[in-house]
Amino acid sequence: MSLAKILSGTKVVAMIPAEEENEYHFIEGKVTSIHIDDYYFEEKDEPIYISVSFSPDGEIPDHIDPMDLAQVPLDRIRKA
Repeated sequence: MSLAKILSGTKVVAMIPAEEENEYHFIEGKVTSIHIDDYYFEEKDEPIYISVSFSPDGEIPDHIDPMDLAQVPLDRIRKA
């Protein structure tokens, strides 16, 4: 089963970095798309970068930039 099929439409919690070091805001929502960037993997043997975009449930706090929700690294996504 592909990553896209597993995550697409899934309810998740995204860990969005806060201004304080090692602190996060936890925003719940549904995955809308998955982005896989393998350019540097192919060209320079670096790790593949996988991120997801998601639509938050409800309002997001004013101090969180909506663009931070456009590409959340996969390691900051948790199952809701």
